[in-house]
Amino acid sequence: MADQSQPRHILAINNSPDVLNLFVDLLEEEGYRVSTLIYADRDLPKIASSDLDLIILDYQWATEDDGWTLLQMLRMNRATAAIPIILCTGAVSHVREAEGHLQTMGVDVIFKPFAIDPLLQLIQEVLARRVPSAEPPDSPDTDQLEGEAGE
Repeated sequence: MADQSQPRHILAINNSPDVLNLFVDLLEEEGYRVSTLIYADRDLPKIASSDLDLIILDYQWATEDDGWTLLQMLRMNRATAAIPIILCTGAVSHVREAEGHLQTMGVDVIFKPFAIDPLLQLIQEVLARRVPSAEPPDSPDTDQLEGEAGE
């Protein structure tokens, strides 16, 4: 997790470059450091080696396998398991069915379409709940990340 004197680092994952650009503009204006990732280019080792405070993950029912699979991969990877995730979705009924499972995984949800202020409020709440760690998490099970030196 980032030092408290540094801007909090948020990763936005979405299929749309336009939506990702909006996240960058909005969140950088709020003082956050923002990285983006197109779903098709998702790279778990790169995500795992990044110093992230929060992931905002788009979830569309039409591409359920991609979103659900990535969400589970993030939670099963030792290096990303503790990173808070906000799931942005319009798939209300499907997410409601999985609500208990999402709560168990510590995933917050915001339903589309959403206004900017509720999103910013949720981001602040999620980041406030995250307890700073004294040192970065040790992840010996991710030896494959050693080849990824920086961004």
